[in-house]
Amino acid sequence: MEVTDLLPSSRLLSTEPVGTQVDGGDGCPDPGSATAVRVVLDTSVLVADPSCLASFDTAHLVIPLTVVEELDGLKTRPDDVGRSARAALRALEELRMANGGSLATPAPVGAGTLQIEINGVQKHLLIEHGLDPAVPDNRIIGAALGQTEHGPTVMVSNDAALRIKAAHLGVSAAEHQPSRAARPERRIGWGVVETAYETIDCLYAAGSVAADAVPHGATIGENEFAVLRSGSQSALTRRADDEFVLLPQNVPEAWGLRPRSKEQRFALELLLDPEVSVIALDGRAGTGKTLLAIAAGLEQVVEQQRYERVAVYRPLVPVGRADVGFLPGGLDEKLDPWMAAIHDAIVALTDEGCSNDAGRLVDELTCRGQLSLESVTFLRGRSLQRQLVVIDEAQNLEPTTLKTILTRVGEGTKVVFTGDTSQIDAPYLGESNNALAVLTAAFAGQSCFGHITLTACERSDVASLAAELL
Repeated sequence: MEVTDLLPSSRLLSTEPVGTQVDGGDGCPDPGSATAVRVVLDTSVLVADPSCLASFDTAHLVIPLTVVEELDGLKTRPDDVGRSARAALRALEELRMANGGSLATPAPVGAGTLQIEINGVQKHLLIEHGLDPAVPDNRIIGAALGQTEHGPTVMVSNDAALRIKAAHLGVSAAEHQPSRAARPERRIGWGVVETAYETIDCLYAAGSVAADAVPHGATIGENEFAVLRSGSQSALTRRADDEFVLLPQNVPEAWGLRPRSKEQRFALELLLDPEVSVIALDGRAGTGKTLLAIAAGLEQVVEQQRYERVAVYRPLVPVGRADVGFLPGGLDEKLDPWMAAIHDAIVALTDEGCSNDAGRLVDELTCRGQLSLESVTFLRGRSLQRQLVVIDEAQNLEPTTLKTILTRVGEGTKVVFTGDTSQIDAPYLGESNNALAVLTAAFAGQSCFGHITLTACERSDVASLAAELL
């Protein structure tokens, strides 16, 4: 059986049109119907997206009791995984209380149903295929095998190994996709649009043109950028309300840093615009995400005095999850290894690229209260006023942490999320369900939000080759 990608609320979860499913008498499809698709959820889905239970349209959700046991074991963790486990358990408890005190039989959830499966684990099939029934993941697969006897079944999990094993045993397997952009392809924040030369002439003459005067102009969202082309003519524009506005001829500069590509130019336009208060910068290593954010922050704090402080936060997630254990020293000394990337960015912004000069600059700005380097761990309960906040490595944050961060934002504060959604070191997260991807999908089209995906590596020739070839 082929492993497939499946959106949870897609009609792909139904083998027949919704109208052909049998009504169970309470307005929900009958889970015993031969046309009813049964969706078995893994623990990783509920940890990554605790509020997903109502997002599967007419599917009949089945949660093996093993999943509840695993959530129970995770709920005491002090991190985002523990918080998500508690939220998922609360959602199940509320549903149980609303449906007579038990989920042993299907309970209505939206247009579908949900039940907790206690029996039906096909242990003999697991043993036949060399899988240990005592392993929780294998028991979840065994429960999915039991559901195949009642109708079409899909195993939904963020665990690639579990999906592979389930598909090998004949159960259709899919990855959970909690965030759905309005377009089939992921937004990159800019695009190239072919238009008539008269439109470009009008743009240069008036400074802007109506969006409906540009073919396919509707595909460019609010605060996204378009390169309008007509033969050898071209113009860099930004979508603002119902117009494409010509970018200024003077290239923006931040703390002595000039953009090396049109993508970096677009990013700086957003970073230096006080009206855009939430920004997401995505891109592979070496594209300049962190460097641009730090340069724009220093420019607006030290030179323009638009904000009082550049506050840099990073998640403490080791590369490859190879934990180095306890670090010696006080809090600042413990955070130093995690903040080395920020120090490197400031080194690149000094006149001679000198580490000593960068160290002195960091110390001076820190003493003046214009720069702080902290862990995301310490954000809860804070209220961030008149600060430019940089959340680095945001791809390693859960969506629940994203909400925690954005609800800390006070008046006059700008938040910049940077990260590479292709390099994720946190468990239970993938390219589609991390904080950066969820933010881009949820805030798309808002006037306070801007997003750019950087693709050109500008760090060095070696870094560019490594990103391309490895």
